[in-house]
Amino acid sequence: MLMVLLPGGAVWAQQLTTGKVTADGSALPGVVVRVQGTQTATQTDGEGRFSIPASRGATLLFNLMGFRQIAHMVDQQTNISIEMEPDVKVLEGVAVVGYGTQKRKDLTGAIATLKSDVYKDQPVLNASAALQGRVAGVSVTQGTGAPGGQAKIRIRGANSVSAGNEPLYVVDGIALGSTGLQDININDIESMDVLKDASATAVYGSRGANGVVIITTKKGKTGEAKVEYNGFASFNKPMKRYDLMDAPTYARMANLAAGTSVIPNPESYAGKTTDWQGLLFDNAAKHNQQLSVSGGNEKAKYFISAFYTDQQGLLINTWQKRFGLRTNLEAKITDRISVGVNLSAQRINSHNNGVSASKDNPVMASIAWAPTEPVYDNEASKQYNRNGISPIWVNPYMNSMESDNNSFVNVAVLNGFLRYRITDWLTFTSNAGLDMNISRSASLANNWISPGNMKSAQSQSEGYTFQNSNVLTLDRSFDEHHVTVTAMEESTVNTSQGFNASGAGLSSTTNGYYNLGLNAAQSISSAYSRWALLSFMGRASYSYKGKYLATVTMRRDGSSKFQGNNKWSNFPSASVGWNLAEENFMKNFGVFSALKLRAGWGVTGNQSIAPYSTLGLLGPVNYSYGTANSYQGYVLGNPNTPDIKWETTRQSDIGLDASFFDGRLNFTADYYFKNTTDMLLYTQIDKYHGGGQLLKNIGEMNNKGVELMLDAVVIDRQNFRWASTLNGAFNRNKVASLGGQDMIRRARMGGGLLNADIQVIKVGEPLGAFWLIPWEGVYHADDATLNRKAGDYKYRDVSGNKQIGYDDMIIAGNATPTVQWGFSNDLRYKNFELNVFVQGAGGHQVFNATYAAAAIPTSDVAYPTLAAAANYWSPKNTGSLWADPASKSKRYIESTQFLQDASYARLKNISLSYVFSKKVLKYGQAKLTVSGQNLYTLTRYKGFDPEATSTAAGSDADAGIDLGAYPSPKTLSVRLNLSF
Repeated sequence: MLMVLLPGGAVWAQQLTTGKVTADGSALPGVVVRVQGTQTATQTDGEGRFSIPASRGATLLFNLMGFRQIAHMVDQQTNISIEMEPDVKVLEGVAVVGYGTQKRKDLTGAIATLKSDVYKDQPVLNASAALQGRVAGVSVTQGTGAPGGQAKIRIRGANSVSAGNEPLYVVDGIALGSTGLQDININDIESMDVLKDASATAVYGSRGANGVVIITTKKGKTGEAKVEYNGFASFNKPMKRYDLMDAPTYARMANLAAGTSVIPNPESYAGKTTDWQGLLFDNAAKHNQQLSVSGGNEKAKYFISAFYTDQQGLLINTWQKRFGLRTNLEAKITDRISVGVNLSAQRINSHNNGVSASKDNPVMASIAWAPTEPVYDNEASKQYNRNGISPIWVNPYMNSMESDNNSFVNVAVLNGFLRYRITDWLTFTSNAGLDMNISRSASLANNWISPGNMKSAQSQSEGYTFQNSNVLTLDRSFDEHHVTVTAMEESTVNTSQGFNASGAGLSSTTNGYYNLGLNAAQSISSAYSRWALLSFMGRASYSYKGKYLATVTMRRDGSSKFQGNNKWSNFPSASVGWNLAEENFMKNFGVFSALKLRAGWGVTGNQSIAPYSTLGLLGPVNYSYGTANSYQGYVLGNPNTPDIKWETTRQSDIGLDASFFDGRLNFTADYYFKNTTDMLLYTQIDKYHGGGQLLKNIGEMNNKGVELMLDAVVIDRQNFRWASTLNGAFNRNKVASLGGQDMIRRARMGGGLLNADIQVIKVGEPLGAFWLIPWEGVYHADDATLNRKAGDYKYRDVSGNKQIGYDDMIIAGNATPTVQWGFSNDLRYKNFELNVFVQGAGGHQVFNATYAAAAIPTSDVAYPTLAAAANYWSPKNTGSLWADPASKSKRYIESTQFLQDASYARLKNISLSYVFSKKVLKYGQAKLTVSGQNLYTLTRYKGFDPEATSTAAGSDADAGIDLGAYPSPKTLSVRLNLSF
């Protein structure tokens, strides 16, 4: 009887289990569902649903590439819901590839992903700081430490001189045109995917030559409402100070240099040294507060956040305040139709943040101003000592305290999408977005800033970029074949307009800059521009058995910036991959968790020139004819250049991805070569009345390099975990052609202090090449040939004409780093977490004009202030490299004496966190973090900061000149994270 009943009992225990598998509330098709220990298996359909026979007590295993395995024990419940979580292993998961996503296992392009978890406990205020040192091949230079200062970001080097080298930033599918990366709240970012090679960036065609950073903001997740608070307070101080002379030493040096007693009785200044550095640079504070709430269900999800930032600058009377709001909403209208709306808006108020690149800015003047000079002529009435014995610039403390330059910026990014899943394998998505920047600046120059001629000014600008993209995606498997085909149509329109109004002869500052009509003399100007881009793209990705991979892309762009047939251009790309770890002969080794070879080639373009650059234009000019009245006139402007076309960049890439020990050790390596042709350069017009420049496609530039990334979970125990990541990128930039020219001189900076152009673009050299007179120390004996005396500076006579001058200038170095690297370590012991992050760059130089102004007399600075210069050469001190201050021979700032190695290694962050037990907060969780940033920098650079530069963030041909650049601070921070 038992033998008869037992089989019946077994049949009775078998049941049909059904259910649905989701991720973040969305249906997950293609999930393999298997009964553990048996061959019984099935797969979820397009709606994430499945059914499988399984006995009670059996375990169902749910598997999908890119997600963690889920194990579920079958009980009496016959319908179940399974929520899967992404697997964060480096070589698995999903990457955003532009107009879609792709499994990392199937990627054939060079794409790096940075998750917000990597920097979440650090007090970063912008995405550029988060990227620095963490993604191989992405160079980030924080050229200014001013509050809200913009960083320079380059992906695999610079490609252009005139058409821009900034990457394209795409936020939730919208390519930014009127706003920038600095306008995205870092705390709203979930991840950043960096597309580096042409096979990945070609989907963006004419906008992809400089790489693409795709930003995905945070979304709501299915479940109860989650409230998070993140806040930190930081305390900043200067990283470094210049070692300057005290007042008595300065007075003695001035008397020696002048050959007379310009400052009588130097010893009377003992104890009376004015510390201009101490006055101009002050300890500062900043704080950031963010509150967010998120949640949802299968029908609707939401993420809402708000933040406020108050950042004081190291330089006195500089600050920035920001506040903003974001709402990300998604809803399912039906099982096949989803919609979403993302909105972010910010208000940014800045005060005196734009430290100019002029030679007399407060940073520069704080080093060069005489320590014998008092701040005030009359301490009691606070009457400033406006002009001192040296330099010719005005009192820097007065200049900083009395300046009143303000900007008020409103930025917003709005986008909405509609997704229609036509079938289980065919999806249509329409995405429309607008990013905008509405800015106003205002300034007031009182009688201290502009004696006898007070001034006020205002300007306003508006920029709007509208984008609409329509994407059709086919994603289907056929036996062992998997195909994804994407077709896209996209239109982009950018409109900018603005005006500027200014005046002089203001009789009173009572009304500030609000009533420009009170100026005795007034001027006004306005501007308008518009450009448009129409694009079509097709991409096909193919995978066979998950082993053999291929992707081909073609994009066609039409730009309004060009004329005739040159409006349109094609941008193809192709790449292949081979997952060797899937081959049986590799599996036998039992070494690799993953191993993939990649190779790709593609063409991208650059159309980042100003609208109307190729049109023949007239230039406005004011003139008077026999009277005091001014009349509007026009002169010849840009000539018509209808043959101008896109810059074109061709790039090849070979890569290797490897993973060992079940993903605990991962390695990625890439070699690339990219060549840009038809560079857009302005050249002098021969025999053109009045001179002028002509835009031509004549240049060629290339970049080649190697990128390496290694990450490892060194130790993974129950109470202790140590994970480490090391990345490095080596890039060589070279100007290959200038259309028949050998060299182009760049515009001079700091005229009067610098009396020659010190940077050039030269064939065979990188961008940012320095053009300087070779300096060889100090003469120890007279040199009659060059008419030099012992104690004079010694320069090389390159020209051989028996004279030293600007015809002796040579290429002496460059401002383009050849290596960038980062090394991060994360350690966790029970409730404690420690992060140590070191970052650096090397192989480049900075011309330290600030140091030079403090070291040798010029037409602007009569006497040196640098302490080292007081240890000058004399017959009793022949080992010094500083000239005798009484020397009358010409000293050249434009020499290699002030070109300094800017390589550095910096302790970028060290943070210690403690995660409070849930027993402490009954309804939530808390984490407290104490951290330090820029605590120590190892460098041979003698200035404030080897990263700081006075050149524009968008410039690569003009780079690496420190003319009073605003340095970054050393920071201590306390951070609190709460979640409920």
